[in-house]
Amino acid sequence: MDQESRKVQAEESEKPEKALSELELENERLKKENELLKEYQASLPLKERLYDRIPLTVKQMDRIIILLLALLAGVVLLGLIDR
Repeated sequence: MDQESRKVQAEESEKPEKALSELELENERLKKENELLKEYQASLPLKERLYDRIPLTVKQMDRIIILLLALLAGVVLLGLIDR
């Protein structure tokens, strides 16, 4: 039984080392994935990067932009008429 208890203790001491090495491998994989994601995001056009930061759909953002441009055009038109 003494030999069996030593085997159990040896296996238990190896488990944290295995878990630690698995975590280190997972950490390295996630770092590489994060770098690839940063490179991808940097390559996106400004409009798409802006859309990623605002929690709205693309159609909603386009409608808001069109509305704001229409309001700007209206203000400019009223400014020209008032002269």
